[in-house]
Amino acid sequence: MDRSGKRHLAKRTGPEAQMPREFTDQFRAAYRVFWLIAAGIVRDRALADDIVQEAAIIALGKWDQFKPGTSFRAWMGQIVRYVAFNHSRSERRRRASGMEPAAVEHLAEPVSDEPDPAALTVNARGELPPDQRHFDDDVMRALGELSQTARACLLLRTLEGLEYSEISSLLEIPEGTAMSHVHRSRQALRRKLSAAKEGAQETRHGA
Repeated sequence: MDRSGKRHLAKRTGPEAQMPREFTDQFRAAYRVFWLIAAGIVRDRALADDIVQEAAIIALGKWDQFKPGTSFRAWMGQIVRYVAFNHSRSERRRRASGMEPAAVEHLAEPVSDEPDPAALTVNARGELPPDQRHFDDDVMRALGELSQTARACLLLRTLEGLEYSEISSLLEIPEGTAMSHVHRSRQALRRKLSAAKEGAQETRHGA
């Protein structure tokens, strides 16, 4: 992920000279936050990048609606959530409509042991390390069982270290709800990862 957001934004929207300086400065500064919001909803690193880029284009078209003196992160975060939820709903509809034959064939293919660079991981304490390079099936299953908002809260709190008041503003939920999501998500991940580890040990011993 390009944390500055500079390369992604320039690639999709043209020369920076054509964009308001205030927008580009604030977008770069908060790019990681927007990416985490998107990643928490769609659970896909590459798609999260695309979503933030798409949201940036939408935001530029609505730039005249932004009120100076208000929170750019909250305003832009709302657009990112809108785009991410739209992608998520579209994906659910696509799956509900049935798989293509090629997709069914793909399911029968052997699963690669290579790490998936798009995967999000957490450690055994239910915390996500800053370096998202390693893939773990058990972690992904556990993370996938959280709600979209809970995942976003966990990512923003653990990776970006945002205060609960900031998470509340970005996701438009009560501060207490954000705190509860993070606490319960960490507990759930600890339980699931512990159970997965015990299951793996039993399998090895029984082999």
